[in-house]
Parts: sequence; structure tokens; C-alpha cells
Amino acid sequence: MRKKPLELSLYVAGAGAFGVFLRWLENQLAFEKETGLAKASAFHVMAIAFVILCGVVFWRFLRKIEAANYEVPADFSRALWSGVKLHIALRLAAGLAMALGGLLLLTKSETDPYGGMLRVLALLAFLSGLAYPFVLAEADREEPRRNLLCVLMLLPVLLYAVWLIFSYRNNVINSVPLSFGLDMLAAILGMIAYFRMAGYAFGAAKPWRALLGAMLSATVCIMSLADGRYMGMEIILLATAGQMLLYVWILLQNLRERERKVVVKKDDGFEHL
Repeated sequence: MRKKPLELSLYVAGAGAFGVFLRWLENQLAFEKETGLAKASAFHVMAIAFVILCGVVFWRFLRKIEAANYEVPADFSRALWSGVKLHIALRLAAGLAMALGGLLLLTKSETDPYGGMLRVLALLAFLSGLAYPFVLAEADREEPRRNLLCVLMLLPVLLYAVWLIFSYRNNVINSVPLSFGLDMLAAILGMIAYFRMAGYAFGAAKPWRALLGAMLSATVCIMSLADGRYMGMEIILLATAGQMLLYVWILLQNLRERERKVVVKKDDGFEHL
């Protein structure tokens, strides 16, 4: 099982890379040359079908690990502890990247029709980026500060909730929902994935669902990079994918063998007869 963290992380990154190509091809072919607007196309369906296929494949991977008598700890410290220096560097990089994306997005808020919402989005991205390294650092403490964790881990959930509303308002006049459906799906999966991870802070973790959510969110965030949007939003998506991949890596690294239940028969006296 030592190779599983890196192996599954590479599978997720590879799925996202193929998804970027599929989404790019969709954007190149599924539009009208005269108007430059999106049109109904089978490629839109293919992209969504690919996401569903990834979800099925990832779930089968996790089921195989569970069937091999392994489990992901439900305790915050045991599940997300990592003393590896590489992980410390990666969590700082992923957090700072998201904070940078928020700052870049703030510069575009003056010219955007929904500038107020964009400023809220930029602020939440900045705070979420700064919070990420502290969240993982709390897992290295003997006694994590639960109240602080609850606040920090809710920030990215709010970020993608606002992103979802912004995406809908920005595309409300688009007559082809599937053309912007992937952007909304990235926001929904990002919100769900961070919500599942926040379950560790609130003492209501569901590890396998958290793992699946992180894997799917990373894949779709990478896929969405093929769409045209503000550079700050692109960096936020890329940083989210990096954070989710690191979550997957650490959770799988902390896999432990499930304790086998021993059935003890009670001797009620008849065994001696």
C-alpha cells in the first residue's frame, strides 16, 4: 500500500490532463463560426460522461483498497498528519497560489458587471489560500484547535458557493447550458469536496466519501482550465486541484489496516457435556 498514495494521485492528475484535452476539443468544435457562440454538440455530453466515468473508476479503486482490509482514519490528526517536508512545501505553495489568484481576481472587479460579487469571491479565495497551510499544520499538533479549524475549513466551501452563483449569473443568457455546465460542476464538486474535508474539523468525517470528492474535484478543476475566464480564476482552480491532490496523497498515506473482529464464544456449560 505504500505506492497507493502516489499511484492514485497520478491517476487523478492523468484523468484531469486528458479531460483538459477533451474540453479544449469541445471548445474548438462546439461553436458557430458566424456568431462565435456555443452550440449544441455531442462533445458537451462527452465531457460530462467522462466526469461520470472518472467517478465510477475512482470509486472502484477506493472499494478495492477497502476490500483489502484498510481504512482511512476518521480522526482529524490521524487522517491528515504529515511530517514530510515535501508535503509542507506543497501545502504552502498550493495555499499561496490560491491567495495570489484571489489578488489577481480583485484587479478585475472594477470592470466586471458583477464587480461586487467578484470582490467577495476574490476575498474568499485569498483567505482560503492563507488558511490551507494552517489547516494541515493543525494536524501536526497534539491538540488541534477545533474552533479555529471549523472556521478555516468553511472558507473554501463559501468560496465555491459564491463561485456557483457567479457562474450562473454570468451565463444566465447562454442558450446552451452544457457549454458552461462544466464550470458550474467544478464549483459544485469543489464545494462538496471542501465540505467533506470540513467534516474532519466538525467531528463528522466520512473518509471514503471525502477521498472520492477530493479526487473528482481535482479532475474537474483541471478540466475546467481549458475554458476562457479571468486569469485569477484559472489560478484558483489550479490551486484547488493541487490542494485536493495533496489531500488525497496524505489521506492515502495514513491508511491503516482495519482491526479484525474476534468472535468470542461464551461457554454456557453445555460445552462440557
